[in-house]
Order: sequence, then C-alpha cells, then structure tokens
Amino acid sequence: MDALLIVFICIGLGVIGQITMKAGMNQVGAIELGKLVDISTLLKVFLNPFVFSGVVCYGLSLLLWLVALSKLNVSFIYPLISISYVLTSFFAVVFLKETVTLWRWTGTALIVIGCFLILKN
Repeated sequence: MDALLIVFICIGLGVIGQITMKAGMNQVGAIELGKLVDISTLLKVFLNPFVFSGVVCYGLSLLLWLVALSKLNVSFIYPLISISYVLTSFFAVVFLKETVTLWRWTGTALIVIGCFLILKN
C-alpha cells in the first residue's frame, strides 16, 4: 500500500476515534482527573462502546502510523495531520451537534495553511 495513502487512513482513523470517544464521553459524563485512578471510573469509561471503538481506531492508527514513519520523513507527513483539525470540527458539527464559531474555523484554517506552507519547502 502506498505510504501516503496510509497517512490519510491514519488521519481518518484519528478523526473517527476523536468523534466516537467524544460521543462516548457525552454518555459517560464529566469526570475529574483524580477519578481516573478509580477502577470503577476506568471501567465506566472504557466499557462504553463508543469510547472503546475510538480507542481501537486510535490503536489501528498508531500501527499504521509506524508503517508510514518507516517509509516517509516525519517532517513531511506530520503536518498533514492538520487535515484532521478540519475534519474533526466538521464531524463534530454534523454528528455531535457542536457549534464551531467563525473564529474557530478561521484559526483552524490558519493552522492548516501554515502546515501546507511547511510542506512546500
């Protein structure tokens, strides 16, 4: 499989992971950092199907990312992750019904533009 295609699959899995984990945490509810050492809290979080699915997506993304890193320069592929900022915000609006302000979209666009400028060099 082409290494650049693997990078884009990693990006997609990361976006899916973020959206599903957030959907799961919406179901679980807010937790305090100190509660993460409590086994019942950990079970409640990680046994949520959405959180679990998101973690699996992240795990798969990590494995594929290692393949991509073995073939391409990190200084070339890492800026491509900025595409995930746009996709994650878009899917947060569509699936999670979050509101993304114009300022957030503008900031996200500036980050993506900056990352693509890095790629041009």
